[in-house]
Amino acid sequence: MKKLLPIILCASILLAGCGNSNSEDSSSVASDSTSVSASEPASSSEASSEPASESTAAEEAQIDNLESAVAALEAVNPISNPAPLDDDNEDSAFRVENELMLTMDNLVAYRGDITNDQADCGLVFVVQAKEGKAADVEAELQAYKDSLSANNMYAEFADKIAMAQDARIVTNGNYVAIVIASIGSDYGAIDTALETALNF
Repeated sequence: MKKLLPIILCASILLAGCGNSNSEDSSSVASDSTSVSASEPASSSEASSEPASESTAAEEAQIDNLESAVAALEAVNPISNPAPLDDDNEDSAFRVENELMLTMDNLVAYRGDITNDQADCGLVFVVQAKEGKAADVEAELQAYKDSLSANNMYAEFADKIAMAQDARIVTNGNYVAIVIASIGSDYGAIDTALETALNF
Protein backbone atom coordinates (compact mmCIF):
# COMPACT_ATOMS: atom_id res chain seq x y z
CA MET A 1 0.00 0.00 0.00
CA LYS A 2 2.86 2.36 0.84
CA LYS A 3 4.38 1.61 -2.56
CA LEU A 4 1.12 2.38 -4.32
CA LEU A 5 0.61 5.75 -2.64
CA PRO A 6 3.60 7.53 -4.27
CA ILE A 7 2.61 6.12 -7.67
CA ILE A 8 -0.95 7.41 -7.28
CA LEU A 9 0.34 10.83 -6.16
CA CYS A 10 2.71 11.06 -9.14
CA ALA A 11 -0.03 10.06 -11.52
CA SER A 12 -2.40 12.68 -10.09
CA ILE A 13 0.29 15.40 -10.35
CA LEU A 14 0.99 14.45 -13.96
CA LEU A 15 -2.71 14.48 -14.81
CA ALA A 16 -3.20 17.86 -13.11
CA GLY A 17 -0.24 19.28 -15.03
CA CYS A 18 -1.57 17.98 -18.33
CA GLY A 19 -4.97 19.47 -17.60
CA ASN A 20 -3.48 22.92 -16.96
CA SER A 21 -1.42 22.87 -20.12
CA ASN A 22 -4.51 21.88 -22.10
CA SER A 23 -6.54 24.68 -20.58
CA GLU A 24 -3.74 27.14 -21.35
CA ASP A 25 -3.58 25.88 -24.92
CA SER A 26 -7.34 26.08 -25.31
CA SER A 27 -7.42 29.60 -23.83
CA SER A 28 -4.67 30.71 -26.19
CA VAL A 29 -6.57 29.13 -29.09
CA ALA A 30 -9.74 30.88 -27.91
CA SER A 31 -7.94 34.22 -27.70
CA ASP A 32 -6.46 33.63 -31.14
CA SER A 33 -9.87 32.82 -32.59
CA THR A 34 -11.33 35.87 -30.82
CA SER A 35 -8.73 38.11 -32.39
CA VAL A 36 -9.39 36.53 -35.79
CA SER A 37 -13.16 36.91 -35.46
CA ALA A 38 -12.72 40.48 -34.26
CA SER A 39 -10.72 41.27 -37.36
CA GLU A 40 -13.16 39.50 -39.70
CA PRO A 41 -15.93 42.14 -39.58
CA ALA A 42 -13.45 44.77 -40.69
CA SER A 43 -12.42 42.70 -43.68
CA SER A 44 -16.02 41.84 -44.56
CA SER A 45 -17.03 45.50 -44.30
CA GLU A 46 -14.15 46.40 -46.55
CA ALA A 47 -15.33 43.77 -49.03
CA SER A 48 -18.90 45.05 -48.90
CA SER A 49 -17.75 48.63 -49.52
CA GLU A 50 -15.89 47.65 -52.67
CA PRO A 51 -18.96 46.88 -54.83
CA ALA A 52 -20.57 50.14 -53.68
CA SER A 53 -17.54 52.11 -54.83
CA GLU A 54 -17.50 50.23 -58.14
CA SER A 55 -21.15 51.02 -58.94
CA THR A 56 -21.54 53.77 -61.49
CA ALA A 57 -23.56 56.91 -60.92
CA ALA A 58 -26.05 55.58 -63.49
CA GLU A 59 -26.86 52.64 -61.19
CA GLU A 60 -27.62 54.82 -58.15
CA ALA A 61 -31.24 55.83 -57.70
CA GLN A 62 -31.76 59.50 -58.51
CA ILE A 63 -35.00 59.93 -56.57
CA ASP A 64 -34.92 63.74 -56.67
CA ASN A 65 -34.81 63.67 -60.48
CA LEU A 66 -37.72 61.25 -60.65
CA GLU A 67 -39.85 63.23 -58.21
CA SER A 68 -39.18 66.55 -59.93
CA ALA A 69 -40.11 65.04 -63.31
CA VAL A 70 -43.35 63.59 -61.92
CA ALA A 71 -44.23 66.92 -60.26
CA ALA A 72 -43.64 68.82 -63.53
CA LEU A 73 -45.79 66.40 -65.51
CA GLU A 74 -48.61 66.26 -62.95
CA ALA A 75 -48.71 70.06 -62.85
CA VAL A 76 -50.18 69.90 -66.38
CA ASN A 77 -51.80 66.46 -66.07
CA PRO A 78 -53.31 66.00 -62.60
CA ILE A 79 -54.16 62.39 -61.77
CA SER A 80 -57.59 61.94 -60.20
CA ASN A 81 -57.81 59.54 -57.25
CA PRO A 82 -54.14 58.60 -57.68
CA ALA A 83 -52.53 55.30 -56.70
CA PRO A 84 -48.80 55.88 -56.17
CA LEU A 85 -46.24 53.98 -58.22
CA ASP A 86 -43.26 54.07 -55.92
CA ASP A 87 -40.32 51.63 -55.81
CA ASP A 88 -40.46 51.64 -51.98
CA ASN A 89 -43.96 50.13 -52.03
CA GLU A 90 -44.69 46.39 -52.52
CA ASP A 91 -48.13 47.02 -54.05
CA SER A 92 -46.56 49.41 -56.53
CA ALA A 93 -43.93 46.83 -57.48
CA PHE A 94 -46.66 44.27 -58.18
CA ARG A 95 -48.56 46.77 -60.30
CA VAL A 96 -45.49 47.89 -62.25
CA GLU A 97 -44.51 44.31 -63.01
CA ASN A 98 -47.96 42.85 -63.72
CA GLU A 99 -49.99 45.78 -65.11
CA LEU A 100 -47.36 47.94 -66.78
CA MET A 101 -45.56 44.70 -67.73
CA LEU A 102 -42.06 45.96 -66.97
CA THR A 103 -39.04 43.75 -66.31
CA MET A 104 -38.01 44.75 -62.80
CA ASP A 105 -34.34 43.83 -63.37
CA ASN A 106 -34.14 46.67 -65.93
CA LEU A 107 -35.10 49.34 -63.38
CA VAL A 108 -33.03 51.31 -60.90
CA ALA A 109 -35.96 53.33 -59.51
CA TYR A 110 -39.34 54.75 -60.49
CA ARG A 111 -41.99 57.21 -59.38
CA GLY A 112 -45.44 58.17 -60.60
CA ASP A 113 -49.20 57.95 -60.16
CA ILE A 114 -51.98 56.06 -61.92
CA THR A 115 -55.66 56.85 -61.57
CA ASN A 116 -57.96 54.62 -59.57
CA ASP A 117 -61.02 55.97 -61.41
CA GLN A 118 -62.50 53.38 -63.75
CA ALA A 119 -63.78 56.05 -66.15
CA ASP A 120 -60.35 57.72 -66.40
CA CYS A 121 -56.95 56.58 -67.65
CA GLY A 122 -54.54 59.19 -66.30
CA LEU A 123 -50.97 58.04 -65.76
CA VAL A 124 -47.66 59.74 -65.06
CA PHE A 125 -44.78 57.33 -64.67
CA VAL A 126 -41.03 58.02 -64.81
CA VAL A 127 -38.40 55.29 -64.72
CA GLN A 128 -34.67 55.40 -64.16
CA ALA A 129 -33.43 52.43 -66.18
CA LYS A 130 -30.21 50.55 -65.66
CA GLU A 131 -27.33 51.39 -67.97
CA GLY A 132 -28.16 50.15 -71.47
CA LYS A 133 -31.75 49.15 -70.57
CA ALA A 134 -33.70 52.31 -71.46
CA ALA A 135 -34.65 50.98 -74.91
CA ASP A 136 -35.99 47.77 -73.33
CA VAL A 137 -38.08 49.77 -70.84
CA GLU A 138 -39.40 51.96 -73.66
CA ALA A 139 -40.39 48.89 -75.70
CA GLU A 140 -42.25 47.39 -72.75
CA LEU A 141 -44.10 50.64 -72.07
CA GLN A 142 -45.06 50.77 -75.76
CA ALA A 143 -46.49 47.25 -75.44
CA TYR A 144 -48.44 48.40 -72.37
CA LYS A 145 -49.79 51.41 -74.29
CA ASP A 146 -50.83 49.18 -77.19
CA SER A 147 -52.63 46.79 -74.83
CA LEU A 148 -54.70 49.65 -73.39
CA SER A 149 -56.05 50.72 -76.77
CA ALA A 150 -56.40 47.24 -78.32
CA ASN A 151 -60.01 46.72 -77.19
CA ASN A 152 -62.48 49.39 -78.32
CA MET A 153 -65.65 47.29 -77.85
CA TYR A 154 -67.11 49.46 -75.12
CA ALA A 155 -68.49 52.79 -76.33
CA GLU A 156 -68.67 54.14 -72.78
CA PHE A 157 -64.85 53.99 -72.60
CA ALA A 158 -64.24 55.65 -76.00
CA ASP A 159 -62.70 58.77 -74.43
CA LYS A 160 -60.45 56.67 -72.24
CA ILE A 161 -59.30 54.55 -75.18
CA ALA A 162 -58.60 57.65 -77.29
CA MET A 163 -56.45 59.12 -74.52
CA ALA A 164 -54.53 55.86 -74.16
CA GLN A 165 -53.92 55.67 -77.91
CA ASP A 166 -52.27 59.10 -77.78
CA ALA A 167 -50.10 58.30 -74.74
CA ARG A 168 -46.63 59.84 -74.81
CA ILE A 169 -43.48 57.80 -74.20
CA VAL A 170 -40.25 59.80 -74.02
CA THR A 171 -36.67 58.67 -73.36
CA ASN A 172 -33.72 60.83 -72.35
CA GLY A 173 -30.54 58.97 -71.39
CA ASN A 174 -31.46 56.41 -68.74
CA TYR A 175 -34.83 58.02 -68.02
CA VAL A 176 -38.08 56.91 -69.62
CA ALA A 177 -41.48 58.50 -69.05
CA ILE A 178 -44.98 57.52 -70.08
CA VAL A 179 -47.86 59.96 -69.74
CA ILE A 180 -51.49 59.22 -70.47
CA ALA A 181 -53.65 62.33 -70.32
CA SER A 182 -56.41 62.34 -67.75
CA ILE A 183 -59.89 62.99 -69.10
CA GLY A 184 -60.07 66.74 -69.72
CA SER A 185 -56.29 67.24 -69.91
CA ASP A 186 -54.46 68.54 -72.97
CA TYR A 187 -51.64 66.67 -74.72
CA GLY A 188 -50.26 70.01 -75.96
CA ALA A 189 -49.42 71.04 -72.40
CA ILE A 190 -48.08 67.55 -71.66
CA ASP A 191 -45.77 67.68 -74.71
CA THR A 192 -44.42 71.04 -73.58
CA ALA A 193 -43.74 69.70 -70.08
CA LEU A 194 -42.05 66.58 -71.49
CA GLU A 195 -39.57 68.73 -73.45
CA THR A 196 -37.83 69.67 -70.19
CA ALA A 197 -39.09 67.24 -67.52
CA LEU A 198 -36.36 64.66 -68.17
CA ASN A 199 -33.47 67.08 -68.67
CA PHE A 200 -31.26 66.47 -65.64
